[in-house]
Amino acid sequence: MPAAAVVSLASPRDRIPLSVRLEEGTAATRRETEQTPFLRSLFRGTWGTSVYGQLVRGRHYVTYLQCLLEVYGALEVSLEALCSHPVVGGFLLPELWRSQSLEADLRCFLGPSWIEAPRPEHLSSLHVERIRQIALVSPHLLVAHAYVRYTRDILSGPLLGEQVARAFDLSEGDGTAFYQATTAESLEALRLRANRSLDSLPLSAEAMREVVQEARLAFRLDTLLSDALARESLGVSSSTAGL
Repeated sequence: MPAAAVVSLASPRDRIPLSVRLEEGTAATRRETEQTPFLRSLFRGTWGTSVYGQLVRGRHYVTYLQCLLEVYGALEVSLEALCSHPVVGGFLLPELWRSQSLEADLRCFLGPSWIEAPRPEHLSSLHVERIRQIALVSPHLLVAHAYVRYTRDILSGPLLGEQVARAFDLSEGDGTAFYQATTAESLEALRLRANRSLDSLPLSAEAMREVVQEARLAFRLDTLLSDALARESLGVSSSTAGL
C-alpha cells in the first residue's frame, strides 16, 4: 500500500466522511445490484409454487449460496490475514463473517454431504480474483468489498431472510442463518457503529476516492454474478449492467 494512502493525523473536519462518500458515490451501482432479474425472480415466484417449480427455484438458490460462499471465503481469508493493517483492521465487523452461516444453510438445503456437491466456481471467479489481487497490492481497498457485503447482505439480512423463508416455506431459522447476522431492531445501532468505523479509518482524501471507486466495482461484480446466475436459470433474463 502506498505510504500516501494512510494519513494517521488527518482531521475529520478537513474531509467528507468516508461513510458519506460511499453512500453517495455508490448509490447508482447499488440500485442496479438490488434490481437484478435473478434475485427478483427468485423471491417473487417466477418458477411457481408447484413441486417442480420449487425444485428449480431451490437448485438456483443453492447455486447462489455456493457463489456467495466463494466470495465470502476469499474476503474473510484476506481480512484475517491483514487484521493488523491500519486500514483493514479498522473495519472488521464481527457480523461480516458469514462463511459458517452459508455452510449451515447449504447443509440445510443439501444435507450432510453438501460439501461434495458441485460448486460453480467459474461464476464467482472474477469477484474472488479481484479480492485476492487487491489483498496483495492495495489492501486498503478490501474495505470497499467489506462495505459492499455489509450493505448487500447484513443491512438487508432481516428482510431477505423473511423472503427466503416464505419462498421455500422454511421453518423458523432453518436455511436462513446467512441472514441472521443481526436483527431488524439492531440495524440502526449497527449502521452507526459501521459508519463510525469507516469515518475513523486513517485514509487520505485520494485513498478514500479509491475506496469509493473500488466499492462501485464490487457492486458491479455482484451484478455480474447475478447476471451469470440468470443466464443459467430458465426463464430469467440478465440485466444490461456491466463494468
